[in-house]
Amino acid sequence: MGTTIVAATTNTDLDTGSYFELAARASRDCLAGSDVSVDEVGMLINVGVFRDDNISEPAVSALIQKRIGMGLEYQPGRVPAFSFDLMHGATGLLHAIAAAECFLATGEVEYALLVAGDTHPSTERYVAGFPYTTGAAAILLGNSPTAGGFGRLHTKETDGKADPSAWVDLGTVGANGRSAMRVRHGVADPIELAASAVRDSMDDEGLDSDDFAEGRAVLLAPAPAPRFRARLAETLGLQTESVVGLAPAVGDPYTAAPVHAYLNARKYGVLGAADTVLFLAADEAAAACLAYHPQPTAVASAARVQ
Repeated sequence: MGTTIVAATTNTDLDTGSYFELAARASRDCLAGSDVSVDEVGMLINVGVFRDDNISEPAVSALIQKRIGMGLEYQPGRVPAFSFDLMHGATGLLHAIAAAECFLATGEVEYALLVAGDTHPSTERYVAGFPYTTGAAAILLGNSPTAGGFGRLHTKETDGKADPSAWVDLGTVGANGRSAMRVRHGVADPIELAASAVRDSMDDEGLDSDDFAEGRAVLLAPAPAPRFRARLAETLGLQTESVVGLAPAVGDPYTAAPVHAYLNARKYGVLGAADTVLFLAADEAAAACLAYHPQPTAVASAARVQ
């Protein structure tokens, strides 16, 4: 048995700027795209950073859990469910996958729903200076005998003290703090952090450039900087076609970016022959890379030997 991606979806509906609502819609769509009911999901992890009204309590995960009606009452046939926030910037989703897999592997939960996404705290969709795309994403994880699961999470961080990347300047905004945010963006190049995390994952998985060139491996690399995908491929010595990024129209979905990249790769059919999919997430302060094996490890190893 290995952890598998059961379903994934994104939501960027234009009729609302509320992350709570967008995340709830993405969650419902994700479950609708699977054979799993909300009553079977035992865990919900939210990794979105920028949220409505800068709310910090209660946990945003609990607000989303309530909106989708997940495990709100103990009833016969309904799985007890719990939820929590895991805020780790752009790399949050990969950390959440690693955390959820611990519960899935031991049988504590049968399915885990992970949600990501961001919005300006004013819930206005377009605010000057706010660099991230308003939207949400959801990914449903479960166990399957036909999946090889996820590998080890590899992370890299900037050396020394990291300056805050987002904050509320209360001295300037005064009583409007719930609808304000200042963001430092684009002041550092994430390419080296990202490349270092990918190299560690490739070494751990025994991958080389031939695996990517022949389609046995794919790198999903959301683009937090201009020409990120092409520059990353060059830095790693990979063909650009082996690295899948985001459609330019998506912008920068920040915490939801890995799901956008996964769906983009699936849309263009580059996942079909891959026995290893490397999920990358990065910003200016940190990077993380996580290998996913859609096929059982034994099957993938045999295919590589042949």
